[in-house]
Amino acid sequence: MRVTQGMMVGNFLNNLNNNFRTMDKIQEQLSTGRRINRASDDPVGVVSSLRLRTGLTETEKYLSNVDDGKAWLETTDIALGQAGNILHRVRELTVQGANDTLPPQSLDAIAKEVAQLREQLIQVGNSTVDGRFIFGGYQTTNPPFIVSGLYGGDPAIIYNGDNGTINYEIGVNIQVPINITGDSPFTSIMNIFDLLTDIKNDIAAGNTGSLSSVRLGQLDSVMDNMLSVRSDVGAKVNRMEMTKARLDDTNLNLSALLSKNEDIDTAKVITELKMQENTYQTALAAGARIIQPTLMDFLR
Repeated sequence: MRVTQGMMVGNFLNNLNNNFRTMDKIQEQLSTGRRINRASDDPVGVVSSLRLRTGLTETEKYLSNVDDGKAWLETTDIALGQAGNILHRVRELTVQGANDTLPPQSLDAIAKEVAQLREQLIQVGNSTVDGRFIFGGYQTTNPPFIVSGLYGGDPAIIYNGDNGTINYEIGVNIQVPINITGDSPFTSIMNIFDLLTDIKNDIAAGNTGSLSSVRLGQLDSVMDNMLSVRSDVGAKVNRMEMTKARLDDTNLNLSALLSKNEDIDTAKVITELKMQENTYQTALAAGARIIQPTLMDFLR
């Protein structure tokens, strides 16, 4: 096969263009820091990246649900703790009020404190997180405990929520209920607000027999129930914390895999660019000798 001058020049230019394209690709990788900038760069790698990105998106959504659910549960735990403290104080006052030797002035002062504690308990029952009432079931925009008529001379407080359970998805087909409906801690055994009204009235009336034989037992029952409900909430908080730790590890692992699949090895790419630059310079030198001869050079 006869090799002509035109063939040599054509091959030279074609190889030079290939070298330019390789250098352009390497420079793009260095500029973006990414090995894959388009699907054609690595079709198999793109499929892996899409799968990893889907996993990251799902993990981040689960993490968001865990954080929101954990905040809800922690607020619930705090509210139940406050309610428990209120009931403990009411029990102390009930024991004091059951003393036959107290004068009417002391009994009146104790009864007034119980009345204030009752008001505080209503506020606890209407606790919110991020503007949502935590004890109302699905009725998160309306106070779950409202006034309805009178009881024992005080405004009667009733539960106005529902029994809706709010579930948060924290994993594939894994849902956790994050709310406690208000009837469970406040009215399931008996209406706590009515009980505090009864205690207040018994103290004010000096009804020590009722306080010692009836009210203390009722208080112990609702306090035990409150503690049981709070224990259930605490167990869910612990589960949320463990789930968050697991999801954080998964998120970190997926991010590392995605970086390994898409990002460049800077030192390696710089070395490749240097090699391409040397190849380019060598090609130019060789090309200068190929293109240099003229008709006069052949006639010499």
